[in-house]
Amino acid sequence: MSSRQIAVALALLVLAQGVRAEDAPAAAPSWTGHVDVLSRYILRGITTTYGPGAALGNAGADAPESDRPVLQWGTDWSHPSGFYAGYFGSMVNYSYQRLAQSYADRGITDFQSHKSIENDLYGGYTGKLGELGYNAGMTGYVYLNGGHSSALETKLSLSYGEFTVGAQTLLRDVIWGNKGDTYWTLNHVKALPYDLTLTSSLGFYSYKREGKYLGTTDTAAGSACASGQGFIVNACVDGHGPVSGGFRHLIVGVTQPLGKSGLSWGLQGILGGDNRYGVKQKNRLVASLSYGI
Repeated sequence: MSSRQIAVALALLVLAQGVRAEDAPAAAPSWTGHVDVLSRYILRGITTTYGPGAALGNAGADAPESDRPVLQWGTDWSHPSGFYAGYFGSMVNYSYQRLAQSYADRGITDFQSHKSIENDLYGGYTGKLGELGYNAGMTGYVYLNGGHSSALETKLSLSYGEFTVGAQTLLRDVIWGNKGDTYWTLNHVKALPYDLTLTSSLGFYSYKREGKYLGTTDTAAGSACASGQGFIVNACVDGHGPVSGGFRHLIVGVTQPLGKSGLSWGLQGILGGDNRYGVKQKNRLVASLSYGI
């Protein structure tokens, strides 16, 4: 079944769910919020480098998103009908603005000034058909001090019991991804004794090998990279050419509330897979402390 057929099927399920919801008792929407401190911000398992060769280092606008403790925050709204919306924000330890400028001015090498702030705005609809749950929505990525980095991403998922399978597809070429890139996940959540929660996430990626800012062609200069090179961060870099997909990560984590304080601690172990150029990522541990309301 194609992604378009899946989207149509989910839309029909949403309409059917809405008709049945008319007979349900009225209930109030709910709001939640959180502020988090993480030992580092690692996006979708990329612990070492986004590039085709050796890591450029965070100063070169390379992964991870932050290689030091980072502050994150967000809020979520949900309606009993199934509609939801939310916002997530995070510090980023380099500047997408400077990175975007460097595609036109190759003399720019300082990516630490005018650091970016990530802002994710998302919304959609969740519902159930018997024991099968579904979720259809979109996420908009907007960066303060950004450039060629804002984009929309579709989000579709199905869940059964403790398991959820999902697909998120990028709709625009940006400096961190190509239009059509799809992030596939299989997630598992399980409650454990002592108020512990176990979470696991298996991630894969399907990549579009060529885009405006990532691939094998320097689109600003109008020239192809040499054999064995990949184009990233405004330059052709030695290492590997882009791949069409592969294993991205296995993440296993635990969280636990600290009494009734509203605080909770968490620890994640990340088994790194490969990036879009087939470069193996290192394994990492990430610790967090969160406050929820």
